[in-house]
Amino acid sequence: MSQEGCDLLVIGAHPDDAEVHVGGLLALAAKRGLRAGILDLTDGDLGTRGTAQTRRAEATASAAILGVERHSLGFPDGRFTEEESYRQLLMAKLRELRPEVLILPSTEDRHPDHRRAHRLGREAAYYAGLKNYPSAGSPWRPKAVAWVAGENPGPPDLVVDVSGVWEQRMAAFDAFGSQFSPGADAALTRIAHPAFRRGVEGRAMHYASFLLCTWAEALWCDRPVPEALLHLLEKLRR
Repeated sequence: MSQEGCDLLVIGAHPDDAEVHVGGLLALAAKRGLRAGILDLTDGDLGTRGTAQTRRAEATASAAILGVERHSLGFPDGRFTEEESYRQLLMAKLRELRPEVLILPSTEDRHPDHRRAHRLGREAAYYAGLKNYPSAGSPWRPKAVAWVAGENPGPPDLVVDVSGVWEQRMAAFDAFGSQFSPGADAALTRIAHPAFRRGVEGRAMHYASFLLCTWAEALWCDRPVPEALLHLLEKLRR
């Protein structure tokens, strides 16, 4: 990231979270010459398949495909909390990366880490902007905060056409072979079942129907929609 900060930062509780939901948005941002990045809170080491080392390698490969920066805070998978120590580390990273737009995990999701990461991210984003809050770095608050879908989301607040980068986006998704490839010699988890990939594609086709395009991704945010988020989307449409 440059010292001026990044245009877009996506926080995931685990490597691959960003790619599941907004890989197209990230690829599109990079294609438009914007500074975009992913911040993984954990290495996903408690996952049924793969190891922390494997998942780090996959995350690095995926980020290269998307053309974005990737960072990790190394929180303990499944065991990080909303306590001050974790908020301080996340605040310091936000002050370092200085994102204009921050995208978080869903407010409601079957995975507890995703829900917790959303709450932690919302708090860290706010407190990082307070001059007198004792934390490393100079104060910075994202100008817009949005989040991705949970299991059964309501109508989205924003939809983005990612048709032009869809193959690239799915190549980044498929870089996480330890998680999404069925593999005869590995446990068939929910996300490794072919239906999960079809769900990713199905949602993208559904949201694309709103815009009469081929593939699209959706975001949710507080209303009214922040101007900085609308400004980012305008850049992505050019």
